Amino acid sequence: MAKLRLLVLVCTFALIAAACGGSAETTTNDGDTDTGGSDTTEPADSGDDDGGGDEGAGDEDDGGGDDGGDDDAGGDDGGGDVELTASWRGVTEDTITIGASMLDFPGLIELGLSTEGWGDQPLVWQTFVDDLNARGGINGRMVEVIPEYYNVIDPVAAEETCVKLTQDNEVFAVLGGFLGPVEPVNTCVVGINETILINGVITPERLAEAEAPWVQPAALRTRRLDVFLDLLDQEGMLEGKKVAVVGSVEQADLADVAPAALEARGITPVAVIANDVPQGDIVGSDDAWKIFAEKIDAEGADAVLVIGSGQAAVRGMDANGLDVEKWLLESNALSNLGAETNKESARDAITVTGMTDDERWEQEDTLECRRVFSEAHPDIELKAPADVVEGEEAWFNSIINYCSWLSLFEKIATEAGPELTHESFAAAMGRLGDISLPGIPFGSLTEGKLDVSNSFRLSIFDPDASDPGDLKPLTDILNGGG
Repeated sequence: MAKLRLLVLVCTFALIAAACGGSAETTTNDGDTDTGGSDTTEPADSGDDDGGGDEGAGDEDDGGGDDGGDDDAGGDDGGGDVELTASWRGVTEDTITIGASMLDFPGLIELGLSTEGWGDQPLVWQTFVDDLNARGGINGRMVEVIPEYYNVIDPVAAEETCVKLTQDNEVFAVLGGFLGPVEPVNTCVVGINETILINGVITPERLAEAEAPWVQPAALRTRRLDVFLDLLDQEGMLEGKKVAVVGSVEQADLADVAPAALEARGITPVAVIANDVPQGDIVGSDDAWKIFAEKIDAEGADAVLVIGSGQAAVRGMDANGLDVEKWLLESNALSNLGAETNKESARDAITVTGMTDDERWEQEDTLECRRVFSEAHPDIELKAPADVVEGEEAWFNSIINYCSWLSLFEKIATEAGPELTHESFAAAMGRLGDISLPGIPFGSLTEGKLDVSNSFRLSIFDPDASDPGDLKPLTDILNGGG
């Protein structure tokens, strides 16, 4: 699969089907593909794996560009006798114009940073938009899509893509957002240019700048913590445990609330440790873990909840002889172990993930996406994720993700009704209720909830496994609610 050898770049892709440092490509949590680091730099733990994904701590689900539209806005199932008007920028009497931001795999391939991409991405977008229009569009309006590539390693170039979509083309919404090192460019869409965004990675800081509705298909980080602990509790793994918490400086918001989250489930942490060594500082992390391990051992902990800097944690616990259960909130720390971290040190570590690539490919909603695309392009062979070899285009990623994001936009915009505005769109987000999307069998959007996925499972790391990332399902996919 695609290997993005970005060398000293800290890869934080949330939905990029590539792996750094020679790791196999692994997508976890309903479409969030985690990328690790290189042989020389420990990869950062993406906060949004999924299941998700999943995007401080307590008030993160408030806001999201809701401009105060009342709950009665929109809600019509179709245009009916209502006169359609040019109700908002990007919306005319006849059309809704959306933008699609696409990772520039052709550019990465040209630079030798990737061996393949996601197939013909503009073709995939247009195919699904054509199908939507053939079904009547959205409340009587046809949808037009403007696809634009963005540079994942150049924030300035990525922002130029944002400007093309939001200012030059004046789209109503951008689907896809900006991932990896250029994630901050998402605020160019929802902030400066006040444009609706589907996907991207929501953080409290970015949300504070949002002037337009923003929804993330994957689960927010804050909700992942609660879901992870709930799943551990359901499996009886919290009972009687003496738990130490180690939180990284990059995820201090979650680390700060983790003790209370454990106490709410009857567990008082025996130790709470703040790891202030920046991710990527391998020597510093290894030195710090000598001290952490002594404290954890002295307090008699038999399980360690790790929030951020997961690879440093599994190395540190192993190197210092800690015989404890390893609970890692971010699955990408395990699915993309760098060369500096021995796989054996992560054996039996437990994390929270979502569906595997192959499960997403066979999910009911995805099957319909595959049918639509294959009927339109019978000459293009669509392979299951497990059958794609290095150098072949990973069409499954664009098929699942683009179909899923467009489906989400269609559901919200349809619920918003014929008077399509930011206010009606935001109000519709709050009342959709339970939904499913391609790759996301369990999802919901309710008042104040800005992320869709409720699809989670516990997974365990097995260095002897043949599956990409060496993560094996420990439970079935469960509905995490929310």
